[in-house]
Amino acid sequence: MVPGRYLLLVRDVSAKVVPAHLRRFVVEQDYDQYNAVDQAVWRFVLLQTYGRLLETAHPTYRNGLAATGISVDHIPRISEMNERLSRFGWAAVCVDGFIPPRAFQEFQAHGILPIAADIRSRQHLAYTPAPDIIHEAAGHAPILPDPVYARFLRRIGELGAQAFTVPEEDRVFQAIHDLSQVKEAPGCDAATVSRAEVEVHAAIASVHQTSEAARLSRLYWWTAEYGLVGGADDYKIYGAGLLSSLGESHSCHHPSVRKIPLTAACMDVAYDITQTQPQLFVASSFEELHEVLDQAERQLTRERGGGAALQRAVNSRDVASIRFSSGAWAIGTVRAAGPSMDRPAWLEFHGPVAFARGGKIHPAQKHLGAVMGQSLLLPTGRLAEGRDLGSLTDAELDARGGEGAGEGNHRSGRVGDHHRFNFASGALVEGRLDRRVRDEAGRLMHVELSNVVLSVPGRPPVALPHYALLAAGELESARAGAIDPSFYPETDFGHQRVPRPRLLELSEQRLLFLYRQAQTAGAGAAAGAVWKSSDLRAVHDVLAGAYPQEWLLRWNILESLYKTGAPSEVTRPLYQELEHLEEVFQNREPIASGLRYLSNQQIRNGGRG
Repeated sequence: MVPGRYLLLVRDVSAKVVPAHLRRFVVEQDYDQYNAVDQAVWRFVLLQTYGRLLETAHPTYRNGLAATGISVDHIPRISEMNERLSRFGWAAVCVDGFIPPRAFQEFQAHGILPIAADIRSRQHLAYTPAPDIIHEAAGHAPILPDPVYARFLRRIGELGAQAFTVPEEDRVFQAIHDLSQVKEAPGCDAATVSRAEVEVHAAIASVHQTSEAARLSRLYWWTAEYGLVGGADDYKIYGAGLLSSLGESHSCHHPSVRKIPLTAACMDVAYDITQTQPQLFVASSFEELHEVLDQAERQLTRERGGGAALQRAVNSRDVASIRFSSGAWAIGTVRAAGPSMDRPAWLEFHGPVAFARGGKIHPAQKHLGAVMGQSLLLPTGRLAEGRDLGSLTDAELDARGGEGAGEGNHRSGRVGDHHRFNFASGALVEGRLDRRVRDEAGRLMHVELSNVVLSVPGRPPVALPHYALLAAGELESARAGAIDPSFYPETDFGHQRVPRPRLLELSEQRLLFLYRQAQTAGAGAAAGAVWKSSDLRAVHDVLAGAYPQEWLLRWNILESLYKTGAPSEVTRPLYQELEHLEEVFQNREPIASGLRYLSNQQIRNGGRG
């Protein structure tokens, strides 16, 4: 397909499912950038993990790869995955590597699987901390056809998007992002990697309080990434980190890795992305994942509400949605509240602010924050006489006004007159009434005033040309993020195409040419043709002379020969060279795993080759 038409198709499909504020993270997969080495990396990992996981993974895995558009033979097209996933109520979009944790959770909350299009290098074939298409596609997608598990991913995404962070966690995210980039950078030296790892640990150490977002991320890690299901001695793998890891999909079964029954207590167990996991958690079933998530949800401050939730909102320094007893919501960044958090007389917002009802920004309130500027003081609580502002009728509002607005001076009190609103907390709002706005049920949402004097306890009076007094009532709770996504500015789809073009050194270009030769010959052999001995010897001679430590291409050639059962005079030398390279690399490369796979293939072929 022509790239331009492909991009239009992707954007047309994505625009129907991706919230407008998340579109900036969606990019185009440039499939032509995957070269023969990339395809060899994919095939090596998938062939072995698939063969191993047929016995050890959750039963959904067996058919889940093909059902979600994934083949062991080649890197998947994300557009095809999107089409296949739609049958299960999900979608797939291409993203450019790491995206912010909340954005990732929001995607999953909407039933969208974000897939990083890059693929790990052959130097980090067994594991990479960077998000790549092996992990995102072959790890997360195959279990999605199970409806109970798919619903769990949506739910934990919803909760993660509503959980408060702390500012220090931004440093952790950036440090992990940088480490992943460094580890995959061509020619990166050990000292640079070490410095990046030190920064990760320093960033983690700088976080002095565990946010509820971090606790939920641990639950996500020990379930969606590294989860087991079944019994402590009879379990199956379903976590994407295990399904996509050559090393840990095998080592996780070792007795030294403790298998602990899953409870909400796993949210108190930290993890290190640079190390293999010393313990894993086992859910008895996917239904139990929901039970544990219920426990986790009850621990969120949005459920406890009150001052604890408000304090989390202030500490996060991020957009929050504040719920009041009137049914109103205020959306924005809360910088302060006072005089106390438990029963605040006022909230101070900085930046854009919006008011909502029923979880949606009301059209009459959509642009009020912009009118009132970049800082907003919002009085809360009941009026001095014990009434909620929202419960007042027009007649009762009229009775509060009049010229001079002095006590006992309530002549007309209609629109255009001076009004005075005294709150039980001591807050006072007075000014000329310009407009009163009610919802469809007739309940007062806010009054719009001009020439306003606003006084709240502990703050000097503020004069404002215009002000909208929200009929809020008492503080009830708070959650992270905007309850209505339309609060965020709409964004356009990213213009990047990934993977990006790569500049290869001359030796790498020559090696790539050998991979292409082997790929073409292997495909021909699989189709019934025969490896030409002269071609095979030529490739092997170049490997022996110029690339004595290139193990993956040797394995690729040998795997093709074993698969087709084609005898060759270089089969034995290739096997011996791989055994030698296993010693040279001191088991740091998954050569032993590859050789075991080949031995099993030879047995299946009746010893041919």
